[in-house]
Amino acid sequence: MSEIPSRVVIAGIGLISPLGLCAWSTFDALCRGKILTDRCAGLPACSDPIEVARAVGCVGIAQYSRADPTVELAERVAREAATEAAVELRGIATYLASSKAATTALTSDPTRISPRQALVIALGPHGYLAQQLCRRTGIQPVSSTAAACASGLVALHQAVRDLRSGMGPAGTSKLAMVIGTEAALQPLFLHSYRRLGVLAPLTVADYRTLPLDQRRCGFVPSELAAAVLLQCTNQVRPGQMELLDTAVACEAYDIVRPKPTMDALRHVAKRLLSPHSVALIHPHAPGTLEHDPVELEVYRSITQPAPLAPARPDYYAVKGALGHGLGAAGLVSLVVACLCARTAQRPPMPWLHKPIDVPLQSQACCLSSHSTQAVFAAGFGGHVAGAVMMHRPAGGRTTPGVHGDTATDADAPEGLPADIGEQAADRKKKPVNWSKVNPSNSCVDSRTRSLNSKKAKQ
Repeated sequence: MSEIPSRVVIAGIGLISPLGLCAWSTFDALCRGKILTDRCAGLPACSDPIEVARAVGCVGIAQYSRADPTVELAERVAREAATEAAVELRGIATYLASSKAATTALTSDPTRISPRQALVIALGPHGYLAQQLCRRTGIQPVSSTAAACASGLVALHQAVRDLRSGMGPAGTSKLAMVIGTEAALQPLFLHSYRRLGVLAPLTVADYRTLPLDQRRCGFVPSELAAAVLLQCTNQVRPGQMELLDTAVACEAYDIVRPKPTMDALRHVAKRLLSPHSVALIHPHAPGTLEHDPVELEVYRSITQPAPLAPARPDYYAVKGALGHGLGAAGLVSLVVACLCARTAQRPPMPWLHKPIDVPLQSQACCLSSHSTQAVFAAGFGGHVAGAVMMHRPAGGRTTPGVHGDTATDADAPEGLPADIGEQAADRKKKPVNWSKVNPSNSCVDSRTRSLNSKKAKQ
């Protein structure tokens, strides 16, 4: 009886945001210090609050799709992740994650029910999302997770568990796609968050998100989607990101607020941070008054300097630049962590002028080529999830594994191209022209590719 592969690597990533139509263009914007709320500069001072939120947080191409924006965003990131890994999207076991899912049709005129609206009513927002993605891409939906802002990482935990156990479609194929998508900038949700006191002031002058800063006053919701293609294998090739562990927890304290001591987060963080020397933590950090300092204190109490961890980890709060992707937020941070590892750099945090207790730096900084990173997400209802991963450098022929084994160039996972590790190394060495780093990405104009092919023939 053959041994079930137990190591999970990230073979492909996808990301779409208001700052970029693919993972690399978004990361380029982050490295250049761009932030979502820069868009406020072009708005009239007397703009309607809902229009301010939509002008800042929407992804333009999703607004003109015939499908729900969540479907459009999810399809694009899924195709990007599959293209990077050079695998066929059809038939891949897929774990969907969204806090609100396809709700746009439900907020339209109730007196005129369109066929799409009728289908959403019949299937439900999450059922419609799964049905449309299956119809458009041929994926095989396994589950649809709704765990508030922790949805993406909860779905990731389920996918990793199925891969390692060999159960279900993912366990059989050793491949799994995890997609987090969110497009919930409808008045109903915006007013709800506003009444709860967690939304930044909806004025052109004050609509800012400042996570980890003393001036924080709420989050800025945005349309975001992220995808990771997971591969289960016995060996990890150089240049790949290995998921070392994932964890989830939930505490029944309040339907909205976490327990003041954040016991569930402390449990997850202790499990993920204690066994590993983590160089960079991607906290949930929504930018609300109560959450950020307590969350950082949890990490600080676990990562006290020790022989195995001579220095405290650095932090990066991506919501300050991309806004809060709700159910997709955790998976967005995971993709950003992959890009940080591939480029060996952490983007700047230009909004950080008065950091709260933990020593934080706003400038960009360099990472080790084999750095370990941790990602966390926390949501309403006490949902908490996290993941810890390590980048295997692409410089040598062998890479030591967590379980004491090594990977060589001949150990490429079945079904994946042998040069994925080398592609990652190229990205790290040449981060200047981002549009040419991965020419198969959806952000590259098709006309440009056509002209380049004609020049090559000549």
